[in-house]
Amino acid sequence: MTSTTNTAIALLLVLLVSTASPARAQFSGVATDMGAGQKRAAVCFACHNANGISKIPGTPHLAGQERAYLEAALHAYKAGTRQNPTMNAMAQPLSEADIRNIAAYYSLLSRTPAR
Repeated sequence: MTSTTNTAIALLLVLLVSTASPARAQFSGVATDMGAGQKRAAVCFACHNANGISKIPGTPHLAGQERAYLEAALHAYKAGTRQNPTMNAMAQPLSEADIRNIAAYYSLLSRTPAR
């Protein structure tokens, strides 16, 4: 490839990334839906809050956590290899898409709550 072709490809990629909808993100080649993640995470808000900053002592903040960590934790709770009665019950009905979307939603929230 020529440098002109490489430059054109690079510009096209920058354009595609900069115009992508923030409601849909792509992680590891699998599309996620932030809106669906937020809707599915609504039951999580009671303990983890909608902004991902928990107000309950001992309940972890989810905002800004690594997406892969959140996915792994939800899979472990669902499989029962990570034990927490509340989280095991909450993760059980989640589909693969739910887990991806919830993890994407919380991972993209700011760790610093708005004041």
